[in-house]
Amino acid sequence: MRRPQSLVLVLVILAAGLSGCFGASESDAGIKSLNLQIAHEDAGVVALPRGQPIDFTLYGEEGAWLEVPDDVLMFVNHSLVPTGYLHLDDDEEVYGQILATPYTIEPVILKMMAMDGSNLEIEVALENETPIVSGQEWYQKMDFITSVCDDSTKCGAYINRWMGSPNPNFERAASFFQGHFAGLGYETHILRVIDHLNPSEPESLNMIAWQKGRNSSCVQGMGAHMDIAPPGGPPGGGTYEGAYDNTAGTVSMMLFAKAFKELDIVFECDTFLALWSSEEEGLRGSSAFATNDCDYCLPKDKELRFYINMDMMGISWPAKKSTGDPFPYHAWSGPDADSAIIEQPITYVMDHVIFDVQHAPRNLSIDGNYGAGCDQHWDEHDNLTMDVHEDTFGRSDHVTFRNLGAQTIFHLGAYDADYDAYHSPSDTLDNMAQVVGGQDELEKSIQFVMWSAFMEFLFADQEPLIRNVG
Repeated sequence: MRRPQSLVLVLVILAAGLSGCFGASESDAGIKSLNLQIAHEDAGVVALPRGQPIDFTLYGEEGAWLEVPDDVLMFVNHSLVPTGYLHLDDDEEVYGQILATPYTIEPVILKMMAMDGSNLEIEVALENETPIVSGQEWYQKMDFITSVCDDSTKCGAYINRWMGSPNPNFERAASFFQGHFAGLGYETHILRVIDHLNPSEPESLNMIAWQKGRNSSCVQGMGAHMDIAPPGGPPGGGTYEGAYDNTAGTVSMMLFAKAFKELDIVFECDTFLALWSSEEEGLRGSSAFATNDCDYCLPKDKELRFYINMDMMGISWPAKKSTGDPFPYHAWSGPDADSAIIEQPITYVMDHVIFDVQHAPRNLSIDGNYGAGCDQHWDEHDNLTMDVHEDTFGRSDHVTFRNLGAQTIFHLGAYDADYDAYHSPSDTLDNMAQVVGGQDELEKSIQFVMWSAFMEFLFADQEPLIRNVG
């Protein structure tokens, strides 16, 4: 969609400091040129699609710069520009992409400065599009994976995915998930580790997808467990869909893998995207990846920088309970040796993404208190909706990597008293939608946390201060 061009000149030196698409003739002596095009049109003509990347070209002389707002992402050379500030080091043309998130606030103001000191602000409109990471696509994949019918093109029936026994349902699902990542072009492997004499009962079976980075001396990753609570398991008697715990996180990883490829991201470090098994049996899947020696296991000779974990997702702010109170939103970084101070740079990344980029309400609280939360400071803020900070909380696969010195982020939705379908037969996609007030509300809720984790990974990838602390 085309929109009228809207240019707001903040300061123009000599009344005509910019040339090219901004009106000055290149023949004018002393005029410095600066030209920004979006989708091959002058900036301001084409609207930015929410949640989808759009190409830009910046033409300028040495010393000129372009700056985007905090809630707009800019990519150059296949990586995020974490500061949102692009400085031209020479007379050059720079090509990249701009990505307005689903949470970008209008008006979008792009700021530029030419070599002669002339400043320019360009107001760009937004238009709604299906985001590159979409709650709607998540719901469709969830529905396919958890549904059972006679038509295999409409229903995957990848249910009853508990680990061991042996369980052909788990093996079948793992093969399906591997096919998704392999089809996107990742180097994929099934890691099967057996610690007893019966090869038909593997101790763990993980799906590992690798992508090489620019720097072969470091490694980083992201993952979710794909196994579900076995029948009769505590506290609710086990489950067959495991929609919330943790088909939700599994599908999120599938969407992240697709989005990274669509953005053509080149990571700084070798990167693994993983679906773990045996989390419900004690983190045995991620531990097998971290402790065993194989070509696609965690390298022992590379620095492990960070890991982001997705578990029990979708029942969280902005979704609301039947009482009208919002569900809690949990995101915890670590390691956290001293609860009195912020220790890890990845904590600042998490905070920036959730509150500055996504504009979440930092101080939103309820009357009363939530049923469960973090390990530290919980008594001080048990009514705070956005439970986002450094913490020692465990209970999922991030602990495996945190114990190895990696900086970690753990995303977790409501649990225990705040969502009583945990580890029970009622942990279904239909129940998730019913609890939050319908499919649309569930899609909004899961989309928010997916964008949090997706952007945290992009920012952490480009933050050199995020290093192993072991």
